[in-house]
Formats: sequence, C-alpha cells, structure tokens
Amino acid sequence: MIFMLKKYKALLLASFIGSASLLTSCVQTTNSMFGEDRNQLLLVSEAELNKEAQSSYNQVLSEARSKGILNTDEVNRARVNAVSQRLIAVAPELRADAASWKWEVNTISDPTVNAWCMPGGKIVVYTGLIKTLNLNDDELASIVGHEISHALKEHSREKMSKVMVQDTVSSILSLLGISKTVTDTANLAYNAAFAMPFSRDQESEADKYGLELMYKAGFDPNACVTVMQKMDAYEKQASAEAGVSKSESFLNSIASTHPSSEKRYKDLKELIERFNLNNK
Repeated sequence: MIFMLKKYKALLLASFIGSASLLTSCVQTTNSMFGEDRNQLLLVSEAELNKEAQSSYNQVLSEARSKGILNTDEVNRARVNAVSQRLIAVAPELRADAASWKWEVNTISDPTVNAWCMPGGKIVVYTGLIKTLNLNDDELASIVGHEISHALKEHSREKMSKVMVQDTVSSILSLLGISKTVTDTANLAYNAAFAMPFSRDQESEADKYGLELMYKAGFDPNACVTVMQKMDAYEKQASAEAGVSKSESFLNSIASTHPSSEKRYKDLKELIERFNLNNK
C-alpha cells in the first residue's frame, strides 16, 4: 500500500511537470539575424505583467521625483533619451508589436551603476552607470540595448512563469505529505537544472539581441565588447575593494545565474566577427 501511494505521488508529480513543460510559447522576435528563437515557458499573462510593471515604474519615478533626482542631470538625460530613441525605433524589426508599446525613458541622478527596462518598454538609466564607466554613446547604446532586449524577449514573464511552476510543485509535494527535506531537495534540483541555466541563457540572449539592436540603430557594434571589458574591470576592482579573493570571485562566477563579463565580451566579439558586423 505504501509503495503504491509513493508510486501514485510520483506519477502525479511527473504528470504535472510534464503538462507544464508543454505550455510553452515562442516570443514574437522572429526576425533576428542570429537565427531561430528558443521555446519559452510563458504561463503569466502579458497584460497583467505589463500592468504591474507600469505601477512599479510609476512608483520608482515618484520616489525619485520626491528626492529631486529624476531627470535633473540635463546633459545625461538628453544623451540617454537620444540613444534610447534610436534603439526604440528599430525594436519593431525584432518584435513587431513593440511599435505599439508605450515606451518611457527616464534618468535618475544616483551613483548606482545600473540600468533596466521593465516589460512594456519602461527604461531607467542611473547616472552612476555613465559616470563610473565613462561611457560613450555607443557603449551606452550597448547597455540600453541589452536592457531593452530583456523586455523584447519577455524574460521577466518567463522568470515569473518558472517561479509559478516551482511554487506549484512545492505546494503539490506538501499536499501529498512529502517531507520538507524532500521538498527543499526538489527545489534545489529545480534551481540547478531549470532556473539557473535559463537565467544564464537570458543574459546571453539579451547580449545577443542588444548587439543586433545597436547595430541596426547605427551604433558601433564593437562598443558592446569595450563596455563589457569596462564592466569586467569594474567588477574585479569592486571585488578587490570588498576583500574578495580571485578564487572566491571565480567560484561566485561559476555559481551565479549570470555569465562572467569576460565570457560575455568574448561571445559578443565572436558574433561580430562571424556575422561580419564591422562592414555595414
């Protein structure tokens, strides 16, 4: 009886995972010069996610406005907007419906070395990114193009869908009376075999499509390599200042959901050479 119950539980879990794996959809970016898209697990509503993104974006802008740091650096605000608009103009070549997105571009005066683009085209660039890395416009285009690509490829929606599957599997395991130790082990296995590899895929994918965006917008594609080299140097310096050894930094890179900057710029350089992007 116990054997049959365990077998039933295993079959139920396998059935659920198998059904979830069939609920895949391919994003609309089908016109890339780099080939076919991969299938993505997209269980979360695009409309609901865009609605939540707009709400979160408005909150970020409201907080920055209250602190007096929203779009206050006129020089960098103008640069970010000009670069972003060129990239936005060619985004529909990768994903046709991006032409109807309600794009927004804002700059926040803050030392944070970061930039992002929420679902639906909500862009923020922190001035700390531009100043710390001393970015020229081509390098800025590489970073903004990368962030736009996350939105075009619906990486946030994909990530949330994976979390939904993980949470559902954990709930089913709990309902079936399977111990927390087994549940935690299942979650670890999920993260190692499913979540982490896809996160690395997403970063590499955003690098690749960001390169295509900046190339089609008329920016120097080699800037995606130089900006990654700058990021690599910045990461190493930040690790050294934090007292992280080279071996620890290497191990963290292996365990991270992001590929290292060094690997990323080598991959980008290989793409530029293979597709002859220097001879436009």
